[in-house]
Amino acid sequence: MSLAFLLAASAAAAHEGATGVVAQRMDIMKQMGQHMKTLGTMLTGKTAFDQGTAQRLAETMHQHCEHVAHMFPPGSDGHHTEATPAVWTNRAEFDASMRRLDAAVEELMAAAASGDKVQLVAKFKAVGQECSGCHDTFRQKK
Repeated sequence: MSLAFLLAASAAAAHEGATGVVAQRMDIMKQMGQHMKTLGTMLTGKTAFDQGTAQRLAETMHQHCEHVAHMFPPGSDGHHTEATPAVWTNRAEFDASMRRLDAAVEELMAAAASGDKVQLVAKFKAVGQECSGCHDTFRQKK
């Protein structure tokens, strides 16, 4: 119970002041990060591997990808966002980065559905690289 409280408190602190589409996209990105963490623990053997869970996580991430790309409208670059100005000043590259992430997540879904753990690990790493690449350019350093 106390761990859940701490996680909720830290999430609230991280998003303090964010509202509307900014809060929504922060929540979605946080969920995607949690899904990657859960997949990572399964793929490294820290928790038991469950193909059904891996599939559901990948499918949910794909749904999130389809929505979050549209959650950076002009004017949503207020002081509570973690997005850098490059999202709006270099929109073509940001959109391309989001498409690459979505394509990588689609491949992750296929690998999860196949049950081929070696392929799943490779696709998981590819998604992680897309996340990192986007964060390097389009997310403020913490």
